[in-house]
Amino acid sequence: MIITKNEFRSKIFHLLQAWCDELIHLHISMPGNTDFDGAILCPACKVIHGRCHDAIYPMMYMADATGDQKYLDAANKLFRWGENMLCDDGGLYNDAQSTWSGITVFNAVSLCDALKKHGHLLDAQTKREWEARLLRMGDWLFKNLRLGMRTNINYFATNCNAMALLGNYFDRDDYRQLAHELAHHCMKHISENGLLFGEGQPNDAVSEKGCTAIDMGGYNVEESLPSLCRYAMESGDKEAFNVFVDSYRAHLEFMLPDGAWDNSIGTRAFKWTYWGSRTSDGCQEVLFHLGKQDPVFAEAALRNLDLYEKCTHNGLLFGGRDYYAHGEHACSHHTFCHAKVLAGALDEGFEDLERMPLPSDNFSGLKYYSEIDSYRVGVGDWRANVTAYDFNYMTGGHASGGALNLLWNRKVGPIIAVGAVDYSMHEIHNQQLSLKKAEHRSVCPRVELVKNGVRYANHYDFRASMNAEERNDSVIIRANAVLCDNHNAPIPENYACTLTYTFAKDCVRIHGKLDAAIADQAVYYLPIVQDSAAVTVETGALLSHGKSFNLNPGFICTEYKIAANEQGEFALTLSV
Repeated sequence: MIITKNEFRSKIFHLLQAWCDELIHLHISMPGNTDFDGAILCPACKVIHGRCHDAIYPMMYMADATGDQKYLDAANKLFRWGENMLCDDGGLYNDAQSTWSGITVFNAVSLCDALKKHGHLLDAQTKREWEARLLRMGDWLFKNLRLGMRTNINYFATNCNAMALLGNYFDRDDYRQLAHELAHHCMKHISENGLLFGEGQPNDAVSEKGCTAIDMGGYNVEESLPSLCRYAMESGDKEAFNVFVDSYRAHLEFMLPDGAWDNSIGTRAFKWTYWGSRTSDGCQEVLFHLGKQDPVFAEAALRNLDLYEKCTHNGLLFGGRDYYAHGEHACSHHTFCHAKVLAGALDEGFEDLERMPLPSDNFSGLKYYSEIDSYRVGVGDWRANVTAYDFNYMTGGHASGGALNLLWNRKVGPIIAVGAVDYSMHEIHNQQLSLKKAEHRSVCPRVELVKNGVRYANHYDFRASMNAEERNDSVIIRANAVLCDNHNAPIPENYACTLTYTFAKDCVRIHGKLDAAIADQAVYYLPIVQDSAAVTVETGALLSHGKSFNLNPGFICTEYKIAANEQGEFALTLSV
């Protein structure tokens, strides 16, 4: 099957137009009041997100593509409102109550893209004003966002892109030199399996197990690698281009067949949206460009785009597949961020694509990633991840302890999908809350015990061990873990459990063995994406099942509670 370049353009254009139209609908109109006029309200967070003027580039694209004055007016209003976030040193505040200014890099790139590609729409005075602000932001980035600043690696990656773009726009050799320095620093942060590490602090930190800070299906694929590839293309750095393209290819292993980026293991899994990450920019622009040389990248861009469409309702991109069905609101942040890469893809242009498989389509067997202490599994229609990753990014963050944190089947899609094990407002300006608190709880499969008011579970155990084997047409993974609290400290009695996962073509079997002392106290929780799989309890007892939901990554689940037998064993099968 062939998708033509015109079909690509139409598909992306209509989605971008829907997004931009709704963002305009959310514009605050208070003529004469510069504090609010032109800003974008957020239906989910009930605030103005300080980065909303990043939408200036997609608005300028739409103005040029359609000739409709409303988009040019929106771009000008966003620019004027952005003055409220601009500090006297040239940096931007993330939000009115946030001192973080690293996000200046994103607005600088958006403004530069708008000027380079569509600046001819502006009158001479307006263009000078835009360029003056861009240069102020560029000087702030040059002075501040450089090696030695305490930040995650995505900011070094994105600033090397910004410095290359602004360096060429203003003919600044000092900007271009910093871009080269930052990019080649990032080149040193590629693991043996091709994964970019440093999405944590410090960037070179190594855990007790030798793991590094990696956010595969979030910041790496939606922000850092796109920026690094854009830097290489803008600067003509062929060495860097080859390194970063190879890394992007390695990350494609974490795209599921339905186009989802699997970030169930990432350091910043608390922002996982299934299609990507809450406040990053997206992958389409760069993947479509790379797809002109290797169509597997364009295939990945197309499948991910399909998820954008499925998660878009009433003109906004929702933060998960089941948000809309669960009655959650869409955070405007997702839309104005990801609109930029759709505009970039449209400006970049397309080639016809003959549909082709992704790495995950044909993956079979077992692959171990030492840098995240995780196994990736492919048996028949099943795809899975089991992890004991121990890089501690935040309290209650990514799963560990031998948890089955992702299970996917070709017939039904996601069955188990775990973001943060405990949802918390780790980035209070970049996350949202659910009003349905009774249903909102962890969706991580786990052995859990509550003792003296403290919750202990295997998924908190950073010292857990795993082993795996392929046997005939099956994969077997065994995990040994101690029940720990959410600070990864073991229960005083060191109560332990063993979990064995058997992946066969017709089913997945989970067997658990608990210490005898807690056989009648601990419970195995198994949240399954609603209507995705049948659960058969073979050993132990089904205590109850009910409805649950978690904003991260946004699925309505059926939560099964299973008790062990007197010997401390339980066993169940999942089938579709």
